[in-house]
Formats: sequence, C-alpha cells, structure tokens
Amino acid sequence: MRHYKQCSIKNVVPGMETGQPLVDENGKVILHEGTVLNANLIERLDQWGVTELVIHDGDDSVGLVDRVPLTKEQQQFVENYQETVKSLSQAFQSVRYLNTVPLEQMRELANDTVSKLVHSVGVMNHLQMVRRQDEYTFHHSVNVAVLCGVLGRWVGYQGQELQDLILAGLLHDVGKAKISLEVLNKPEKLLEEEMQLMQTHAALGYKLLRNIPDLPNEVMVGVLEHHERMDGSGYPLKLDGGRIHPYAKIIAVADVYDAMTSDRVYRSKVTPFFVLEMMAQKMFDEYDPSICEVFLRNVRSCFIGNTVQLSDGRQAEVVSAGQPIFTRPVVRTKNDEFIDLEKNREIMIVQVLKA
Repeated sequence: MRHYKQCSIKNVVPGMETGQPLVDENGKVILHEGTVLNANLIERLDQWGVTELVIHDGDDSVGLVDRVPLTKEQQQFVENYQETVKSLSQAFQSVRYLNTVPLEQMRELANDTVSKLVHSVGVMNHLQMVRRQDEYTFHHSVNVAVLCGVLGRWVGYQGQELQDLILAGLLHDVGKAKISLEVLNKPEKLLEEEMQLMQTHAALGYKLLRNIPDLPNEVMVGVLEHHERMDGSGYPLKLDGGRIHPYAKIIAVADVYDAMTSDRVYRSKVTPFFVLEMMAQKMFDEYDPSICEVFLRNVRSCFIGNTVQLSDGRQAEVVSAGQPIFTRPVVRTKNDEFIDLEKNREIMIVQVLKA
C-alpha cells in the first residue's frame, strides 16, 4: 500500500514524489500527483509560497489496482475495449500515412463496438479499471467516445444524434495523426512551442474531415471546437459559450475527465473524485454548467461501493455520494468509521483500489 505524509517544503529533497495534486487558489493544478521533484521545481514552489507538500512515503505495493481481480463483466468489457483500441489504432495509421480518414470504419466502430461499451452496466467503473498508459492517443479517443455516449444519454440524446455524438468523440483527436510522433509521444511535459503545435490538432482534424461526403456538420464542428471554453479562453477560435456547439461542450467535459483520470508517461492519474471537485470549481467559467451539473450529479452515484485508499493510509468504501451540491463522498473505513469527506477536508481519496 502506498503511504503518504505531510512534508515541510524545507525538508523536501530532489527525487521525492508528490502524493496528491497541488492546486492554486483558483483550482488550477500546479503539480499532478506522482510528479518527481527536482531542485528547480522545489525552488519554484518555495518562491510561490508553498509551505507544505503531501509526498509518497514508501510504496510496497506498486500496481495494486492491477492486481485486484476483475469481475466477469469487467473482463468482457476490457476485451471489447482492447479490440476497439486496436481497430482505432489501425484507422489512425490511414490518416497519418495516407492522409485520409476511413469514415466507414470509424462509423462502424462508433455504432457497434463503442456503443456496446457505452451501454455496459457499470461502464464508468469499468473505465477506471482499464490500464491505459501505452498508446495514450488511441485509448483516450475510445474513452472520450464512450464518455460522450454516457453523458449524451444522461443529457437526453438518443438515436442518430447520440451515434453522431459518439462518432465526434471518437474523431475529436484525429488531427493528432498529423502531429509529428516526436512531439506526440514525447515522454515528458511539452515545451511552450511544442504545446502550441499540439494545439493545432483541433483545426487539423477539422481540415481532414470537412470535405468528406455524408459526414454531418455537427460532427466536424464538435471536433473543431472541443477545446473552446465558455469564458472564451479556449482554442482555436476563442469562442465564448453561446457560440460553442453542444457536441463540443460535451466532448470538452469527457476530454478533461479522461485526461486527468488516465496515466501518462510523465505523470500519474488523479482520482475521479479529485477531477469532479476541479470540474465543480470551473463549471461556471470554462465548462457548460448545465452539462457539468448533469455529469456531476450522475457520475457521483456510479462510484458508490468502490474501495478506495485515503490520504492517511486507510482503506474505505464509498457508501454515499454526499449532498447534491457537493462532490466529496461519505466513506466507511474497515473499522466502521463513517467519514464525510466534504466536512473533513484534511482527508482525501488518493486511489481507487476496486471499482
């Protein structure tokens, strides 16, 4: 089990690893959990006025989540999921090397295999139990498509509209196939100029799709606008809320949720509970509040029954989603102590052990 401790910034040394995300007063993540600290980072944190950090204090059970036996339903989900990722990877090769989007293949994926994942009982928990660090772009595209389908159903989409939304989620990062592999697969955080190049992927995706016959305009616009933000701070067009397409607003929520709950080469994932807190803080600025409210309200209930690890080292079970306006749940420890994490904010969930 991973252990955590509060450490004064004066006692932090290079090589230590952060045990929980560090956020500023606006809810923006400064450091992700699992960041390995170096001398330069420690000096900057001290200059920013950070006085304490939660760090990993030993780890005698690396990969604990991976060793938790999967249920039969989860095993079937993982098999279907891996096949979908494999098929999507092959489709993206056509985009990278032939400069063409195999639309029929993508439609078949969206309408058949991804839809099966969307309609799986317990889909949100199944996604948590899938290990997905390698080939991040393909896993992420499948995850976003699934989340778009789940959120789309919660919002009220059905039939062809729901299928088009899932397709838009599956294609949302297709422009990354035109980004150099050196930048796309870089094993550490991108430099500023590399980040600017990466941000062209939304427009590149739209250019790849705009001349394809029979592709709904809503799908193309969803791909183009999925990084736009309600306050106009997004890209590539700096649109504000009233001008952003509804598909793009849903993809934006699915995109950020999956990105933060996924392992990356240069940082560890954070728990869905932390992401929900962050989204609640930003839902009136960056994300559509009506869509966020539906997502937060529904997804909180999905995690009841999960076994989690708390920041004080104890294991607990999520027994209640808590009050409707809050994002922190109520948990029960092994010695039957009930903790309302909304009221006891010194304790947080740091890992989902079993979903």
